[in-house]
Amino acid sequence: MLKITSQPIGEGRERACYVHPEDPRLGIKIPSGKVTAQTRREIDFYCKLKKRGVLDNPHIPKYYGLCETSIGAGIVVQLIRNYDGEISRPLNWYLAQGVPVDEFHSYLEELKESLLQDLIIFNHDMQTGNMLLHKTSMGSARLVIIDGLGDTVALDWLDKIPFLVRRKINRRWKRFIKRVNLSQEVRAQRAAEPTSKSQRS
Repeated sequence: MLKITSQPIGEGRERACYVHPEDPRLGIKIPSGKVTAQTRREIDFYCKLKKRGVLDNPHIPKYYGLCETSIGAGIVVQLIRNYDGEISRPLNWYLAQGVPVDEFHSYLEELKESLLQDLIIFNHDMQTGNMLLHKTSMGSARLVIIDGLGDTVALDWLDKIPFLVRRKINRRWKRFIKRVNLSQEVRAQRAAEPTSKSQRS
């Protein structure tokens, strides 16, 4: 059993993520109570990817199985760290710091194309807090989805048809981008624009 003594590095409604006590390259996602639907869905998602041979997509963390810890059962995943060793931060953190959303356009497009290529479905309510900006070197980065992967529909047999999967991904992506542009962080940036312009003039 792994003993967890550190504070979580990230917390959601149902789970918290901790640095693996024996390997800083790994993270452990542990449900707040019993195993949650989100955890079961994520395990199912990775099992389906393995069956399809999709194991090395750079935009999703690698999955290493289940573990028992001192605060409950968890799943072990790759911990996304920047090239300098710092744990990567979520996209909404950068937006809150005032980094314009337009600066992430190429990263978002790259992520979308990767999801379409490997037929990777994400939840209909995915948020900018569900993805990290992984800085792979001084001048390069990519977005990595750490939560919200897999489908929430009860009947998923249609997800076996590539054409329908791509259509679903495109449909959900449009809704996601709309949520990004309406997010609190982006609205705050736009509200500050007139002030910034008047100060420069």
